[in-house]
Amino acid sequence: MQAYEVKFTPAQRPSLQIADGIRAVSGPLPHVAVGDAAAAGQGIQIPLTARLTASCTPDTPLIGRANAYRDPKSGRIVLGVESAENGDDDRALVLLAAASAFPDGVAMAPEKNVIILAAGEVRNGRQMLLIWPEGGRVLVSDPGRDERYALCRTGDQFAPVLLSDGS
Repeated sequence: MQAYEVKFTPAQRPSLQIADGIRAVSGPLPHVAVGDAAAAGQGIQIPLTARLTASCTPDTPLIGRANAYRDPKSGRIVLGVESAENGDDDRALVLLAAASAFPDGVAMAPEKNVIILAAGEVRNGRQMLLIWPEGGRVLVSDPGRDERYALCRTGDQFAPVLLSDGS
């Protein structure tokens, strides 16, 4: 699956930032951080397989394509190299962060077959690692601004659609 890192902050302009690839944390145990790992209970680390780690550049580990697997020993989700049969998979691996300008944060609810692999809290918001199929969407509610959005994916494009603005 193609990998993307998406940041959505409705109060900022531009409100949507998209990067090809997901940044990984290198070190003795390479992983993708979901949420704020520095705050107790608010983040989770998704480990990378040795093969996926070897395919990343050491100085800036960026995951361009990957697949999620369940480790048979630990039962945890791990990210690894996708198999050749998955080459035409239209799903994407997306690290989505949504935040508000207010401390209330945001609420996110995946729809249309979007699968949550991991979720964590970040300052004024949430972060999720998702398997996002073509045509899937995630509802994002910003209670501080009294707004609701549908964040939609078509191919490598992500677009926020305002559903309600509280007026």
